[in-house]
Amino acid sequence: MSKKENKEMAKERRAKERERQDRLRVTRNVIIVLVVIAAIVAVAAAVIMGDNAKQEAEQQAQAERAESSSMYDVTPSASPSLDTTAGLEAKDGDTVNIDYTGYVKETGEAFEGGSTQGSGADLTLGSGQYIPGFEEGVVGHKVGDTFDVPMTFPEDYWNTDLAGKEVYFTITLNGIYK
Repeated sequence: MSKKENKEMAKERRAKERERQDRLRVTRNVIIVLVVIAAIVAVAAAVIMGDNAKQEAEQQAQAERAESSSMYDVTPSASPSLDTTAGLEAKDGDTVNIDYTGYVKETGEAFEGGSTQGSGADLTLGSGQYIPGFEEGVVGHKVGDTFDVPMTFPEDYWNTDLAGKEVYFTITLNGIYK
């Protein structure tokens, strides 16, 4: 083989090597882009699934609250053991019957779901069924009293329209179960 042919073959080998290196570079770049896209998709899926799980948990908690006794449960009372003698004082641990209407302090407007609508609701004082401060606000009042109890809904309250809001409840103590 002549020097000229050797030079030509070497030139062709270098060209083929550059071509191979270029293909490897392109393949590497494609793989990097695909890995980045896969990571972005995985993060987005995790965020979406996390949000869905959070929403499902909130919905589950709301459903459980709706099933259990809560501030918005209105339980008509017609128990013969309800003592309506005026002047009886409510104590922690007593089960009482009350009527109430809740108002947003800032506007003075009654809020939806915050009233017994005159049907009466039974509540065991100190049971923690209602938001903090509500039950404590009834203790010490007497049958027949109508009074206001100011409070603030917890920041994490399930009803986001009321969460963190200052409110007050106008409450009438109808009787105490004996």
